[in-house]
Amino acid sequence: MRIRSLAYVGLSTTEVPAWETFAADVLGLPGQWVDDERVLLRMDERAYRFDVRRGEREALSWLGWEVASAADLAALEHELGAAGVAVTRATPAECADRRVAGMAWLEDPSGLRHELFYGQEADFRPLRLTRPLAGYRTGEHGMGHAVVGVTNYAETLAFLVDTLGFGVSDTFKGFIAFLHCNPRHHSIALVETDEPGLRHIMLETTTLDDVGSTIDVAFERRIVTRTLGRHTNDRAVSFYLETPSGWEIEYGWDGLDVDTADWSTRQLAGPTSLWGHHHVAGTEIKTS
Repeated sequence: MRIRSLAYVGLSTTEVPAWETFAADVLGLPGQWVDDERVLLRMDERAYRFDVRRGEREALSWLGWEVASAADLAALEHELGAAGVAVTRATPAECADRRVAGMAWLEDPSGLRHELFYGQEADFRPLRLTRPLAGYRTGEHGMGHAVVGVTNYAETLAFLVDTLGFGVSDTFKGFIAFLHCNPRHHSIALVETDEPGLRHIMLETTTLDDVGSTIDVAFERRIVTRTLGRHTNDRAVSFYLETPSGWEIEYGWDGLDVDTADWSTRQLAGPTSLWGHHHVAGTEIKTS
């Protein structure tokens, strides 16, 4: 497939300063203010992974999907156009805003905006995280994964697989699908629900100690929403914490890689966790 990875996410929030503090104090991510309304959060050499902007509500605004080159972006635009998909080529100003060389965007059947781009800005000098962490597993795996609730599950799933080219890693009871575009077990997952919106974004560390130190910080702030556990399908050891926007971040380590050339879709029969991931009482999670 032409899509390589989930490279960035755009978030709308009424709490931009709270996001900068949360990112620095809990996740270890340094922020760069673009203006009084927007902060960019770094995880690695990329100019940013989170684009957090002031808005009227808490929402996932877009997902940024990386392709390898200008030729790949043009070929993908052509393929989507031939399939009858409305694709808009970004203006130079929009590309500058996203800090990419070229971009086009479209909406899936659920109304979520997907940005297809190449050439994101990067600074390869050593990045200083704001907490003593070994760092995040990114590279070819992208920034992590996003789990999104949709009302038109079947239509959106078909679009992501048949039109955008994602592979299906697993399904669960006919209402959750885990989709890959690189060795990461899933870069996006869909959940059928009457309450659509972002469920969580997963960040993966390079060491178990980073998960341990971060859960301590999160417990001190009383923002842990689900205890430490291990998932059945992607095998990640993780816990969940509440963001300033009310939805969750899954913070984990040791996720499963898939062989994208030789992977057979599985249907999960049992629970989604081998152990742990118990909900912490008294935490109300919102969806965007």
